[in-house]
Amino acid sequence: MRQILFILCFIFSLTTFAQPCLGTQNTSIIPGNSPGLPLGQYIPGQVITLTYTLQSFNGININWIHAFQIILGPGFTNLTPLTTPGNPFGSLGNWVWDLQHTYPAGYNFGPGWRFINAGTAGWGTSSNGPFTVSFQVTVGPTCTPNQLSISMEVLDDCITGGWANGTCCTDPPVLMLLGSVSVPPIITSNINHF
Repeated sequence: MRQILFILCFIFSLTTFAQPCLGTQNTSIIPGNSPGLPLGQYIPGQVITLTYTLQSFNGININWIHAFQIILGPGFTNLTPLTTPGNPFGSLGNWVWDLQHTYPAGYNFGPGWRFINAGTAGWGTSSNGPFTVSFQVTVGPTCTPNQLSISMEVLDDCITGGWANGTCCTDPPVLMLLGSVSVPPIITSNINHF
């Protein structure tokens, strides 16, 4: 019993230390599957709406939140932003949708939302959240049962180069969806030979 408790505490401590700045994260996926298929399975052409919420961001050493980057697996097309993150009690500025942006420190970002600070270029927002974003994707055309995956990565000033005194640079992406494409069987009519 003690060994099990130790292992559980060890795993919990790894999770806590691996994400020093990110608070609770929630995701929702609508629909959870294509009609008639098991959870997480979709047919080509299915449109999926995903919502991600970061309840709080703890900017250690004034390390501010700067961007939300979507990491799409190869099975998706038509990435469309729906809602932009809020900026409750944050710095003067706004969130913009961007497909690609290279930060001054050389980090290649996109697609996703990034914060443009109106006071100091290169800084994120001082807001602690909550932040909610939503977007849609379409399962791409395919003939094979490919794996589908979507992750969300939260970037801060330490990653983007706006601040060098942070310890949040190691926040890993959170997996939002891990599913698969269900390819319907190809049905052909009988071939008649004369």
